Amino acid sequence: MDKIIFSESMEGLVIDEVVRDEEYSMTMNHFHDTYELYYLLEGERYYFIEKETYYVKAGDVVLINREQVHKTSQAGSGKHDRILLQLSGRILDPWLKNAGVFSLERLFGDYYGVLKVSELEREEIKSLLFGIRDEIGQRGERYETMVRLKLSQILLLIYRIRKKSVLKEMPATVQTAKHGKVHEVAEYLTTHCESGESLEEIAEKFFISKSYLSRIFREVTSFSVNEYRNLARVRKAKELLSNSDYTITEISGLLGFESVTYFERIFKKHGDETPSGYRKKTRRVES
Repeated sequence: MDKIIFSESMEGLVIDEVVRDEEYSMTMNHFHDTYELYYLLEGERYYFIEKETYYVKAGDVVLINREQVHKTSQAGSGKHDRILLQLSGRILDPWLKNAGVFSLERLFGDYYGVLKVSELEREEIKSLLFGIRDEIGQRGERYETMVRLKLSQILLLIYRIRKKSVLKEMPATVQTAKHGKVHEVAEYLTTHCESGESLEEIAEKFFISKSYLSRIFREVTSFSVNEYRNLARVRKAKELLSNSDYTITEISGLLGFESVTYFERIFKKHGDETPSGYRKKTRRVES
């Protein structure tokens, strides 16, 4: 059962805390244009990010870059309690850059994954997150500025922690036989997203049965093999739409879609807009 402790928002930022006292694994497709900071207050989780699965325990911070496939699932038993911060780069980056802070794109692009922090750092991050909640909830004078200042403190603290952790062992990924095989297949699908190979052909390539691959891939990622490949295609399509002069028909063909109509349907399903709408939006932002 989900219990929403709080949920607050302002332009460019949403923060909420949810407690779940039963076993829970995300089942929906999770892939979006915002940056995400996940702070686990209590419990333990598995966190699948892009092509790897990490073990997350209370006090850990998880950074999810925009457009990254991700999913949390049950690890152990009992409840878990987490705070989630969702951030819009389009809204927040201009202010952060003017304040001398790294852009969200740079920080989350370079340092996504699981962040192991000391007890002192853990309390500082938690205090700042609750401070953001209070500022938005109370909406005092210039509260948006206060929220952005607290966010800046969190981002700079994360940057310092990450710089220190480069010299230490980074958090290990979960390497059971099942997770390892899924990670291999996910890597292959990401780098060969234009491939039209069938599920059976992919399973043969990795020396497992089609039914086993189908089952473990969905368990770990929440996606079918074909859904995950289509997500990789959509992300590649966004790059081509933003940075090339290929037509939409040409992009559809380059990425292995069977028709432009199917490409447009898949793109809209995962991107909430048409390929032409996305191209117009990104070109307008750049100009």
